[in-house]
Amino acid sequence: MKRFLFIRAMVMLVVVGASWGVIANTTYAASLSIKNVPLKEEYGRERVEAEKEVEAEAHAVEVMKKIKPGQRLPSLILKGLNGKSYDVGATRNKALVISFWASWCDPCRLEAPMLNELYSKYKDDVDVYGINVTRYDRLEDVQKFSRSLDLQFPILLDEQGALFERFGGGAFPTHVLVDHHGQVREIIIGMLSEQELERKIKTLQKKKVSLGAE
Repeated sequence: MKRFLFIRAMVMLVVVGASWGVIANTTYAASLSIKNVPLKEEYGRERVEAEKEVEAEAHAVEVMKKIKPGQRLPSLILKGLNGKSYDVGATRNKALVISFWASWCDPCRLEAPMLNELYSKYKDDVDVYGINVTRYDRLEDVQKFSRSLDLQFPILLDEQGALFERFGGGAFPTHVLVDHHGQVREIIIGMLSEQELERKIKTLQKKKVSLGAE
């Protein structure tokens, strides 16, 4: 069992190193640690479990790669405050505005009515997702926030902050603008004015028209 714990320590070190921008060869690290597991029959189960841990942690490194403008929005299912499930990266014939927020964020509270208004105005052409990073919040506060502002657009829960981290995870609010092809166009940290966001939405609409004309 001690050797099994050693494997987990090795893998966690690789994952943390990778998150700091260090290029880690997880396959090599895993092969070194797995060789330390005795091949005796009594340890067979531990070895299988250890190999699964290595694969899972290596996959985590891949999943947590940062998303940049020009890349496709990945498929990721998030639960909504209404109980429904939403695939953030699903194919859609609409642009998408994502706003990462927290209930204690004052700029988020100031911005929410504006998002409500723009959603009502452009919902035939643009989806708006307000994604609460619940890792840094409390569900009861999220519910109060949504009710008090009568938010009409879907509120999604990024419970562990995984998607938020992929977009930098630096501050609230953080906005992501996605075109109707599912390609990330802009990542904007900080509050936007209604005029700024509306201008950007219209730009996304123009891109759709020009692409459709081609």
